[in-house]
Amino acid sequence: MNLNKLTKKQSGVIFLIVYGLTFILGLFIIFLGLYYGRNIIITMLIADIIMTLVIFIVGLIIKNASLYDPYWSVVPPYLMILWALSSYGFQLPINVILLIIAVCFWGVRLTYNWWKNWTGFSKQDWRYDYLREKNPKLYPITNLFGIHMIPTAVVFLQMINVFDIMKYSFVSTLFFIGLILSLIAPVIQFLSDKQMYDFRAKNTDKNKVINTGLWRFSRHPNYFGELLFWVGIYIMYLSYAGTININILYPIAMILLFIFISIPMMENRLVNRPGYKAYQNSVSMILPFLPKKKKSSSVSEEKA
Repeated sequence: MNLNKLTKKQSGVIFLIVYGLTFILGLFIIFLGLYYGRNIIITMLIADIIMTLVIFIVGLIIKNASLYDPYWSVVPPYLMILWALSSYGFQLPINVILLIIAVCFWGVRLTYNWWKNWTGFSKQDWRYDYLREKNPKLYPITNLFGIHMIPTAVVFLQMINVFDIMKYSFVSTLFFIGLILSLIAPVIQFLSDKQMYDFRAKNTDKNKVINTGLWRFSRHPNYFGELLFWVGIYIMYLSYAGTININILYPIAMILLFIFISIPMMENRLVNRPGYKAYQNSVSMILPFLPKKKKSSSVSEEKA
């Protein structure tokens, strides 16, 4: 099926229909699991996997893997709200309310940025095209696992900390520290995305490299914001656990995904641009630091 001729709004309707039906299916699976007394986390994992497979299959039909792109940001609030309602009904404890606000704030911001930058089904994420061109024979496997299943699994690991937080009904100082970090993180992402958007609008030369605003202190401030959000979630969990345990591996998995997959793929695409090597040498990769030396303004085409 070729949807290339659809407008952005028409394509958006397709997204809403596909995701709406997928979420209804997920709700049915979760309801069955609760009805038969199954473990809620396992039930939600099964629902998450099946919903991912549905998106994957529809993406194959329409020949565009970017159908999956907003899944990263819309599924966590969906699963979290279902968990909260199944656990407490509408009598939500204050910590659960605050957690819902933080996760929804993050999800809305990230989904908004996707919609703002998405142009329709005429294109798919350049990373998917790169993976297909790099090894066409392996692309079906790469598409299923690399593009769909691995991101779903990594995000679901973060949601285990969210689920564990919702088992409690009180707040502490450490909880508020994690909450503040999780609320600051989307702001950092919003500012970095806006700075990149404004930079692109003012500079038509795509070979330039942005090194102003937050991008002067980190080569990937939007990714830093993403990781900070999940670290904040873990700190909120830690306020209840009281000790470091296996759950720390969940945000570490997210960090490793960005450091060893997302960022190298992005930078390999940009490294041959004039000035980018110097930018790499002077600006921190993730954590914001003062640059080693001042570089002339110049753009990456990074997308959150």
